[in-house]
Order: sequence, then structure tokens, then C-alpha cells
Amino acid sequence: MTLQVEDSSPASRRSSSISSLSLYPWYATGVLMLAYVFSYLDRQILYLMVGPIRRDLHITDFEFSLLSGAAFGIFYTFMGLPIGWLADRVNRKKLIAVGVTAWSIMTILCGVAQSYGLLFLARIGVGVGEATLSPAAYSFLSDSFDKVRLPRAMSMYGLGLFIGAGLALIVGGEIIGAVDKWGDVSIPVLGTLRSWHLVFVMVGVPGLLVALWVSTLRAPVRTGVGHIVKGEFPLAQVWRFIADKPLMAIALFIGAALFSAQAYADSWYPTLFMRLWGWKVQSAGRIAGASSLIAGPMGMLFAGWLSSRWIARGKTDACLRLTAWAALGITLPAAILPIAPNAVVMAALLFPFKFFIGFTPVLIPSALQMVAPNQIRAQLGAMFLFATGLIGITGGPILPAFLSQYVFHGPLALPHALSITAAVIGPLTFAVTWLGLRQYRDLYRVMHAASDDRLTEGGSAQGRAQI
Repeated sequence: MTLQVEDSSPASRRSSSISSLSLYPWYATGVLMLAYVFSYLDRQILYLMVGPIRRDLHITDFEFSLLSGAAFGIFYTFMGLPIGWLADRVNRKKLIAVGVTAWSIMTILCGVAQSYGLLFLARIGVGVGEATLSPAAYSFLSDSFDKVRLPRAMSMYGLGLFIGAGLALIVGGEIIGAVDKWGDVSIPVLGTLRSWHLVFVMVGVPGLLVALWVSTLRAPVRTGVGHIVKGEFPLAQVWRFIADKPLMAIALFIGAALFSAQAYADSWYPTLFMRLWGWKVQSAGRIAGASSLIAGPMGMLFAGWLSSRWIARGKTDACLRLTAWAALGITLPAAILPIAPNAVVMAALLFPFKFFIGFTPVLIPSALQMVAPNQIRAQLGAMFLFATGLIGITGGPILPAFLSQYVFHGPLALPHALSITAAVIGPLTFAVTWLGLRQYRDLYRVMHAASDDRLTEGGSAQGRAQI
């Protein structure tokens, strides 16, 4: 598959502007959301199989956490930077299609791994493949929608996070329960496959069809492309963007990363239901999945709706401000949930927890795209994923496992580690995010001076009517 540079001619821009008024951008957003669904399905299914994978590969909780944190998270994080640079220069839909194909194949390879080392390598491949999606998708969407509709488009795309996580938990739990009854399957050359091997294969194969669907999309024309200095180091403009507004950059990247660490700690919650309360994998998957499918999208859509209203009314820092408040909102359920007195309370607290998780995947990418020059939008999206990946995807699952193994002791070691981590990270996230509000408002004012003047003179009512 050849990656091509996208057209940015004036005629194409006019065509793109007209097409943006149609339903096609929303159709394309839906296809990208489906790709996001499968990325999370492939990513999260691992955490329903802690017991059998640990048993068959003879590993500890900490070693298991490395499959998600080190193997997946670190490579997902670091590969996002060069891929973000690439997404600013080549055909984005083809880049995404290649990535979906790659991570689907690597998920299938997880299903034939007979050792911890081979499974670790396959998880690296999943992380590298998934690193292509969001940087390119953020840039794709920012050229498909205006700044008022962009948060809502981002929220629709971001629904894939919770739909994928929910399906991984609910459908994954049912698949695991059914496959367990089959027993081991012997295949020539591949050897004996356990039930968890078969689950990886079953969730990886459909992703290849999604990759084919993505390849049929019409990519939008790049808008707002600035001047690129010949011979300039590719990341120079990104570093300059960050250095010009350091407090804003800390809020956007470090604040989002800390929030992500809080969110990714929920990977351990199905295990808590099984270890503390004796639930079967199907029951743990259903309640954790239901909270993802119900509360997560509600939070995401609410964040997109409210931020769009605030922006239309002149509150230009809406995305950052709402992220800060969400950090406080998630702290209480995250701190109480792991040490809840019974399974019913734990299950109930999952819903407010997942509601607030839905804010950041919408708000921070939207905030970035609204103040970033086009030629570095995907790279800044990759920087966001770098920060959230390094601290969140990597540290979120590993930190509680590390504390439970080396600091706390006893049957409640993991719950105590999760609770204390949440109580510290939540308020810290609020403070870090709040630091950047003023610098963000200043940069937004510079980037949108002309359009905001028109909005003030008579377009505000129209802007509100569009929401």
C-alpha cells in the first residue's frame, strides 16, 4: 500500500469546505471510531485473562503488568512521535489502514505465543501498530470540522475507547467462558493452544476487515498549512510551540498524562472482583464492561457538548477547565472503589469513575487541535499520546502492581495501592491542569482573532444554534 501526500490546492480546499457541510465527515468519523473500538478491544482483552496467563506462563502480577505497561505502553508511546511526523506529511487514511492491519496481525500472533518472551514481543507489535491511529485521526478530524463542531466530532471518535473497552470486557468475558469449555486445541506446527490463545485470535481477525474499510475513506484536504522552513529539523516547530507557552504545555501534556494514569489503573478492577469477591470472569466482565459502555460515553458526549457550548459563548479555555474539574470529580470514586466494603458498592462506583474518564480523550485533543498550526497537528497529537502513554498507559497499570508487590503486603495489597495512588494523583492533576489556563486563552485569542471578532459582531447566536 503506497502512502501519498495529500492534496492541499485551493480548488480542493473549496471542495473540502463544501463537503464539510454534508454528512460525509460524520460517516468518516464513524469509521475511524470503529477502528478505535478494535484498538481498545485488542488492547484491553488482556486484563480479563490475568489468571490463566499468569498460571500458564508462571509469572507475577508485576511481570503481567509489563505486558501492558512496558511491552505495549512504551512502544505505543515512543512510536507515536515519528508516526505523528509522518501523519503530517502523507495520506492519513492509508497510514491508519496500515496500522490497523499491523496491530490486528500482532494480536493474532499473541494467540500463538508459547512463552512470556514471545507474548511480550507480540504486545510490542500491537503497541507499534496502534500508535498510527490517533495522531492521524486527530489531524484528519481537525480538517473535517470547524472549531465549534470539533469537540463533538472528537467525542464521537473517542466513543471507540469505551465501546472497545466495554466489548473487550463483556464479549471477551463471554468468549473466555465459552472457550474454556473447549479445552486445549492442538494445531500442527503451532502446538497446543490454551483458551486465552484462542481469544486473541478471535478478536484479531475482524480487525483486518476494519483496515480494508478505512482504506476506502476520502481524506479531507489539509487547511491552515503554515510555512515550513527548508532543512528545519521536523520537531523544531513542535518544541517551539511548547517553549512559547510552557505552562500551557504542562497542563495539556502532563495534566492529561496524570489523568490517564488514574484512568488506566482500572485495568485491575475486573481482577479485584474475582480475587476479593469470588466473581467468575463473565460476571466481572459484564459489570466492568457495562460501566464502560454506559457511563464512559455519557461522560464523553457530555464533555463534548458542554465544551462546545462554552466555546461558542466565548469561554475559550473550556476544554482545559473541564479537564481540571474532572480530575477532582474522579478522585473520590477512584480512591474508595478498590477498598469498598462489598462488591455492590464497588460496582456502583465504577459508573462515576468511568463517566469522568470520558472527559480527557475529548477535551485535550480538541484543545490541542484548536491552537496548533496544521503542519504540526498530528505531531502534537502524538506528543499528547506520548505523555499519556509514558505516564498513563505505562505507569497506570504498573505503579499499583509495583506498590502491591514491594510496598504493601497481604491480600489487600493491590486494593490499598490503587486507593492511595488515586488519592494522590487526582488533586495533583487538577493543580497541574489549572496552571495553563491563562496561556491557553492567550494563544487561542491569537489563533482565532479574526473568526472570534466575527462571532462577537453577530455570529454568536448562530454558533449556539449549531450546537
